[in-house]
Amino acid sequence: MSETTLPTKDSKQAIGVDERGALQYRSAAATGHVEIMVPSLPGSPRETETLHARDFGQHVIGKIEASMNRQGYLTTGPQQGPAEVFKHYAAVAKGASLMDSAAIGRMEEIAAEFAKEPEQEAYWKMVAKPYLGGLSPKRRQ
Repeated sequence: MSETTLPTKDSKQAIGVDERGALQYRSAAATGHVEIMVPSLPGSPRETETLHARDFGQHVIGKIEASMNRQGYLTTGPQQGPAEVFKHYAAVAKGASLMDSAAIGRMEEIAAEFAKEPEQEAYWKMVAKPYLGGLSPKRRQ
């Protein structure tokens, strides 16, 4: 018969339990596959959104682009413009400590510049979207 070994605390495959009681793989924390819950935009049908920490930048890109492409006649769901959406997620990143202080400061700075920019679409394509696409969350334990 073959012997089965269980993962140990030091093993990359060890399984733990997070503060919500959900199973958490330690190797997932190292790669950013940690699920986080963040506040949704005001007017959303749910109070929170669940996503992987490593997908935060792409998630924000999707929300801002959806806001840019939203039809004006729609009256349900979030009603914020792209600049307000960007500021919301900058505040979420800061409140949840998703990145280091320098990255959060830069995100807040870009969000403020984006709000003031008369050519938001050009600024979005050349500055804001590339920045958000390159975000890397800090590792969580």
